[in-house]
Amino acid sequence: MSELKNLSVLGANGFLGSAITKHLKSEGKFNIFPLHGKKELDLTKDNLLSQYLKKNKINYVINCSAFVGGIAYGYDFPAELLSKNSSIALNIYEACKENNIDFLVNPISNCAYPKNQELYEEKNFWAGAPHESVFEYGFSKKLLVALGNAYHKEYKLSSANVVLSNMYGPGDHFDEKKSHALGAMIKKIYHAKLHNESCVEIWGTGKPIREWLYVQDGAEGLIKSLELKQGNYFFNIGVNKGISILEMSNLIATIIGWNGTFTFDKTKPDGAMEKRVMSKFPENYLNWSPKTNFETGVINTIKWYEKNVLNL
Repeated sequence: MSELKNLSVLGANGFLGSAITKHLKSEGKFNIFPLHGKKELDLTKDNLLSQYLKKNKINYVINCSAFVGGIAYGYDFPAELLSKNSSIALNIYEACKENNIDFLVNPISNCAYPKNQELYEEKNFWAGAPHESVFEYGFSKKLLVALGNAYHKEYKLSSANVVLSNMYGPGDHFDEKKSHALGAMIKKIYHAKLHNESCVEIWGTGKPIREWLYVQDGAEGLIKSLELKQGNYFFNIGVNKGISILEMSNLIATIIGWNGTFTFDKTKPDGAMEKRVMSKFPENYLNWSPKTNFETGVINTIKWYEKNVLNL
């Protein structure tokens, strides 16, 4: 029996990183070395990651690390967001090069796509700047894609930079200021049910269409990317289907069993009327595609919320 290779998950304490770590452990195909955050190893510091990879003889890296904050944080501390995330990106590629890593996988936030696009296609990734509300964070993710190309050209370092749809699922954030619309609506609708409230407010018109990727599917897709041949890759993972905010809210209300009505705060912006990720590469080159039905995923998310947040 061949010896298992060593794989490190950076940012293993996060929403996606924890799902990846759990999936990897269930498969048993690697020796897993999770790094859980800055207190364990500060990725903004030169050489620390390189020393860690060398010490543990790491062969593969999945990088879920990021320095993040809410939208308000992005407006108040743009230099910090850009500099720290760029330092992390540069240090990861340099450390992987120095240690001859077999393959590096970076999930990329879809906010790195140009702000004026509604259907995200790989060919248009460099066609414009990210939205000003996430410019610095999105730009640092564009840097990862550029580094993937440059380090493969010069050093033959193999990596995949993978853009994911908005993710949801067990372990998600449910704070209205930090979460995506799905997590926020679960919290608001459940609050209305528990407090016998008849109305729940939706920001904007409820008409914008968004695409949602179940976190376990996102984790599996990133792990499958490790099977690609040596090279430099950039591609999307999504479900190729969107749903309006209102339709999503009605589904959540039905599952929770709340029979109230929705009101709309039209002073809040809708943003783009449609944001979807065009995803063809995984099915064509990995023989894989996301498999979780949206309703099933929402049911699982609500059950997790009931047990772990509400303690029901």
